[in-house]
Amino acid sequence: MTEKCDDETEQIEEILKHYGIEQAGTKAKKLASYLERLERNRHWGGLTSRRFKEEAAGAVAGSIAVVEVAGVAGQKRVADLGAGGGLLGLVLAICCEEWRVTLVEAASRKATFLAEAIGALGIDNARVANVRAESLLGAEEFDLVVSRAAGRLKDLAPTALGLLHKGGQYVALKTSQADEEVADALEVIEASSGKVVRIKAITPPPSIKSGARASLVVVEKL
Repeated sequence: MTEKCDDETEQIEEILKHYGIEQAGTKAKKLASYLERLERNRHWGGLTSRRFKEEAAGAVAGSIAVVEVAGVAGQKRVADLGAGGGLLGLVLAICCEEWRVTLVEAASRKATFLAEAIGALGIDNARVANVRAESLLGAEEFDLVVSRAAGRLKDLAPTALGLLHKGGQYVALKTSQADEEVADALEVIEASSGKVVRIKAITPPPSIKSGARASLVVVEKL
């Protein structure tokens, strides 16, 4: 492993420890391997932005912050809507081995990348659903639904809430300025039997210098 890869793994390990993730060293190595694979394939499937290498650590920190609000304890059936390259769903699957994560991705190239990454990295608790999320309504039910850069709250909330059982949570990873988007979505959320219970700014470890600050919007299914 190169010195650069060692540095990246150490930074990821620091992030995991910051959020109280167990077996941080082992999981950091797997996450570093996943990020390297994602960067290598980003052009092929439009998986990430051009600045991904500079933003990767911040993206991982944002994804792991979901664990802090959802609670890592116990088994959870989780759906990642519009999973893309897996920066939310695969990170959660690696960090929370008791969770069962379904990566919902309609784009075939992205779904293919996700399936190959799952196999190559030996992520036994994740699967890919190469479908539109709406097609799962009435067919599957989850404890936790998450999304990252998959669309606006008012558009995603009805499907996300429809996939949850009563008391389940929808956690959306957003920019640090989420208040306006939440206000715009409140009527739709309430009509879909949901309630916004928390908007939490993400506070990453001090070592994370790059990338935009983010927040988590937590919606409960009533």
